Amino acid sequence: MEDNQLFTTISVDVEALRLLHRSVAEAYDNWPGGDANEQVGLLNMKTQLYAALMDHLLELGSI
Repeated sequence: MEDNQLFTTISVDVEALRLLHRSVAEAYDNWPGGDANEQVGLLNMKTQLYAALMDHLLELGSI
């Protein structure tokens, strides 16, 4: 990780989180090729969004 890397925190409700995960998952599934780092980034985002979604659903008692 680079020292000058910036991070952003966002707050969304469960439906927006579900939509973000679905959008990133679709982008990953339909990745047209190119820079392999982009595909890795999409997979990491998909995994992190899924974990956040599951945490949220657990807090809600939905799972």
